[in-house]
Parts: sequence; structure tokens; C-alpha cells
Amino acid sequence: MSISLIRKHLNEMGTLKLRSSMGRNYIPMAGPPRFPMSSAQRLIFGCGSLVVMMIIPFYCLFSLPRWSRMHLGLPPEEDEQAEEPPPQEEKDKEKK
Repeated sequence: MSISLIRKHLNEMGTLKLRSSMGRNYIPMAGPPRFPMSSAQRLIFGCGSLVVMMIIPFYCLFSLPRWSRMHLGLPPEEDEQAEEPPPQEEKDKEKK
């Protein structure tokens, strides 16, 4: 086991300060950061995970039809819809 993972007693660390109000004898291994965060940092930490876990996967799911057409070598749907239908006069001439 790594030495860095072992919790040391505050007496061994040399950081013992005589505080009778604190009952903690060990350095915490995990927990909130010990420095105050600005509101921008809290927004990034809070909403950044939301973007990664929800918005990006939804974008990928809704882009699948476009990607599949691209990999099949078909033109995008926007190009097909933008093409104008042939004029009626040419259709009438073809029928005669």
C-alpha cells in the first residue's frame, strides 16, 4: 500500500496546533476543498458535469441520422429538401 494513502496522526505530521474546540485527530482524506470558490468556479464545477453527462450525449443521439447518411455516402437531408421540383411545363411536354 502506498504511504501517501495512509492517514497520519497530526502529531506525526508536525502540524498539530493546540485547539481544544477541534476534535479531529486525523487529516481528512477526502472532502470539500479547503479554499473558498468563486461563484464562477462553482458554476463550472456544477454545470460542467451536467454538460458532459447530459447535453453532449443528447447531441450525439440526435446527430446519428446525419452521421449515418454521411457514412453511407448519401447527400444530407437539407440538400435534398432544397432541390426544386421540375417545372410543370417540362412534365407536360414529357407526357405528350
